[in-house]
Amino acid sequence: MKNLMVVIAILILQTGFAQNDITKAFEKSYTNETNQEYQKAIDNLLSVYDASSYSLNLRLGWLHYLNMDYNKSKTYYDNAIKLQKNSIEARLGLAYPVYAMNNVDNVIDIYKDILSIDPNNAKANYRLASIYYTRKSWDEVERYALSVLKLYPFDYDTNLLLGSAYIKNGKIKEAKKVLQKALEYNPTSQDVLSLLEAL
Repeated sequence: MKNLMVVIAILILQTGFAQNDITKAFEKSYTNETNQEYQKAIDNLLSVYDASSYSLNLRLGWLHYLNMDYNKSKTYYDNAIKLQKNSIEARLGLAYPVYAMNNVDNVIDIYKDILSIDPNNAKANYRLASIYYTRKSWDEVERYALSVLKLYPFDYDTNLLLGSAYIKNGKIKEAKKVLQKALEYNPTSQDVLSLLEAL
């Protein structure tokens, strides 16, 4: 019994030291990121890397993205998602390197995957609206922008985006309403003023 207690005490101490090492590695990593020394920030975490750690995979995904190593960034974000199946933050992070690799169709899939978990996610809805705006898919812009405005009715960017889509769809009355709201948020916005003047 005495030997068992000694073994347990040693295991507890080892776990404490390991956790302390991980915390220190994160601290150094944040400092190096602030100094834009991304490879050093990555190396700090690789020194304590554990493939089963969600937080390490998530952070390495971000740091590799900042370091413009998009394939490695994607790999770490994918690992994080495997570890936490419903993680929204890992999917939002994954969209960055995938977009940087010009895989916009995959980015759309990522945001739709987020919405299958959290239909009201404002970031995913807004970013989908923005992507569809560049593709001139005005009905899709309306759909996703309206989802944002259900929760954030005074959001400037979304009202402006939706107003532009309404104009493209010939919905002038609706456009004036949301553009007026955007103007209330930013009364000097030249973007909004020029759209309203053209109506």
